[in-house]
Amino acid sequence: MKYAKGLLKKLSEQISKFFHIKPVPSPIIAVTGGKGGTGKTTVAVNLAVALKMNEKHVMLVDIDVDCPNDAVLFGEKLENGEDITFFKPRINTEKCVKCGKCAEACLEHALVYVKDQFPAFFEELCSGCAACQLVCPVDAIEEDRKVLGKVYISEVDGIRLVTGELRPTEARSPLVAFKTKQKAYEIAEKESFDVILVDTAPGVHNPVVRALQGADFALAVTEPTPLGAHDLGRILDLTRTLDISTSVVLNRAYIKGGFKKVIYDICEKYGVKIVSEVPFDEKLIEAYIRGVPVVKLFPDSPCARAIFELADYVSEQLK
Repeated sequence: MKYAKGLLKKLSEQISKFFHIKPVPSPIIAVTGGKGGTGKTTVAVNLAVALKMNEKHVMLVDIDVDCPNDAVLFGEKLENGEDITFFKPRINTEKCVKCGKCAEACLEHALVYVKDQFPAFFEELCSGCAACQLVCPVDAIEEDRKVLGKVYISEVDGIRLVTGELRPTEARSPLVAFKTKQKAYEIAEKESFDVILVDTAPGVHNPVVRALQGADFALAVTEPTPLGAHDLGRILDLTRTLDISTSVVLNRAYIKGGFKKVIYDICEKYGVKIVSEVPFDEKLIEAYIRGVPVVKLFPDSPCARAIFELADYVSEQLK
């Protein structure tokens, strides 16, 4: 048992080391949250603009691929996207000997074999791993491509915006998140950025883990509600497991009947700090409707002032 625990600890350390490898020197800050609707994207977009106003060269990467909204808050339309494609098998029936090895290798059961029949392919189940092609003894599995989504590259307000979007009806959001991150890295390898902000999906599922990979620091956005408190604990559990230093942004901090004390108690339990309290502000709603970040449209509003203070904190972390 003692040996097993030591082996598990060593393996955990190796996984953690691999998880934090990134191909670019730019600091990466993930803006994340345990639940949707807490204002994560609002914080990410306005923080990016505030950092740009502080003369930082900023890349903003929207990896909430099921519902990317960063461009919406900028009042921008996503156009001229590049297809995100993955391998899918095409069975050459002239070569296939109906051995069924491809179906045996397919963990997703996207290939189904019935004796003396060609394998049946169910595209919606395919993960693009290409294991079927590797095991085929007669090279009857040929490469085709499956479009899972798109990645959009744009520039708005001097900020490089990289947006991943999952194709409707597709379920492989982790793969699209991974490819979106890869595209951001490709750009950052050619162009130096003071900071890369990553807007993750809400929750603690696979696409969030993909988005957090390589992050130097995380901002967990929450709200003083029962669900906000519950899911803050979940995201803090995740970032602790992944060994990512995390601070908390409390959005809508002063709503009537809020669970502010509960949020502070959770932060104390996990040993993290609340570095910003963003008030509910009607100016933010107006800015959202007009498609302009609130820090740009109403820089003197209470909400914008809180974001500027958060930007100052982030700037200090970058030094």
